[in-house]
Amino acid sequence: MDDRRSWEQSGAGSGLLAAVMFVVAFIMFMLTDPTGGTPYPSVQNAQTVNDFYSENLNHARLQVLFTTLGIALFLWFLGSLWRVLREAEGGPARGATIALVGAGVGSALMLVALALTYAVLLTTSPAQADAVPALFTASAVLFALGGGVLSLFFFAVGKVILHTGVMGRWLGWLALLAAVLSVLAFISPFWVSGILNPATGALGLWAWWAAFVVWVLLASGVLTLQEYRKTKSSMASEPAPPRSTTEEAGA
Repeated sequence: MDDRRSWEQSGAGSGLLAAVMFVVAFIMFMLTDPTGGTPYPSVQNAQTVNDFYSENLNHARLQVLFTTLGIALFLWFLGSLWRVLREAEGGPARGATIALVGAGVGSALMLVALALTYAVLLTTSPAQADAVPALFTASAVLFALGGGVLSLFFFAVGKVILHTGVMGRWLGWLALLAAVLSVLAFISPFWVSGILNPATGALGLWAWWAAFVVWVLLASGVLTLQEYRKTKSSMASEPAPPRSTTEEAGA
């Protein structure tokens, strides 16, 4: 029982660590735009990505690293979240299953996008550098599509939470809001600039990504608190160990 409680608590708390990784990655991103340097490129001016990464190589590598770690931790958290949703929903657990598939496919697409960015950051020869703008664009589009698929995750999670109340209805409404913002990621590849472009757009990237990070942070906090209460309740209900014969004789 102790091992199982530790396993569930670590899974519930991994979402908090994922959010921390995402915040650190964002800090690294903010450090990659020094005054007077090359600004972070949108899809429209992807040809400037070589100059941008040459000026901010280390920060960019750290940004990709922490984002990758965050997604891995989110997948660990997803296991605990799926268990809670499945048990609350009962039956075939259709909503919980859709949430699991949506989060898994969305995360896979984002990890492929990050892999392409890793390739960009390792491309150093002149011949390879010619491919960087295309790789950068492909990475931005794949990341956006991953965010779009997350809308399935959020719609399903919101439905289960609102129907069962397993984690608080307010968290279910936030999931639906995140789902609506994530749907915008599906259409972002059609914009090469502006607020809907998938590389730098406020709605094409930052809105759904911020909603994802905030929701994971809050959901992980709620789930961790629930697991703590379950552990405390379980320990309080466990019978006291029997007294040994020596102790009884001494009494």
